[in-house]
Amino acid sequence: MSQIPVQTIDDPRLACYRELNERNLTRQSGLFIAEGEKVVERLIGSDFPIASILAEPPLAARYERGVAPNVPIYVASRDLLQATIGFHFHRGVVACGRRKPAATMQRVLNSLTQMPQTIVVCPDAQDPTNLGSIIRSAAAFGCACVVLGGKCADPFSRRVLRVSMGAALRLPIVESRDLSADLAGLAGERFELVAAVVDSTAEGLATAQRGERLALLLGSEGHGLGPEWLALAHRRVTIPMQLGIDSLNVAVAAAVLLYHFCRAS
Repeated sequence: MSQIPVQTIDDPRLACYRELNERNLTRQSGLFIAEGEKVVERLIGSDFPIASILAEPPLAARYERGVAPNVPIYVASRDLLQATIGFHFHRGVVACGRRKPAATMQRVLNSLTQMPQTIVVCPDAQDPTNLGSIIRSAAAFGCACVVLGGKCADPFSRRVLRVSMGAALRLPIVESRDLSADLAGLAGERFELVAAVVDSTAEGLATAQRGERLALLLGSEGHGLGPEWLALAHRRVTIPMQLGIDSLNVAVAAAVLLYHFCRAS
């Protein structure tokens, strides 16, 4: 489909892009927004269907050559683009993707053919920036998937996708409907459930070893892992700290832990 010039923010074809600073497309909409060149390029390179692209003229010409002919590419000036999405925007392009059915734990397990394997589990990661960073680290260190509890942020919200640099478009994300059952299933598949905690009596990370199958449990931003998740864990590990620092941001801790365990593997 050729480029389609748009002249007003009231154009109904731009509804999914309107006032993005005040809302996110929900799971129920079946849509999500990719923001910026790199994330849009990763959407194009993924197997997620693309509903449309909204871009400034130079970028519209570039993406016209990279998407299927039936994908509409709406072309707008920078002023119109910013007025439509509702905030100062200098990245030049946004795209609207269509959500696919979420990955299931069993489907991920069935796909595992090599060892070792690492899975990240977040029962309650509610902050989109932290979740985006965790997903990005999980992808960078070769994890098999990220498993999310029911209270987690939407992994396909605009902010999570932007912070993760589109990693959720390639790394399987399991949005668990019954996290306790899924963790029991992982244990049954010989995954060792390792809880990351802030506790000087836990195993220090520097000497922590791992087996072929590891599921790393990460706590919430404010309260860590709840007792129900600690009770399911086989081991607890901690990152020793100095100078009176009692904890790290969960996204930073995730990167440190994954570097250790994935390097050790």
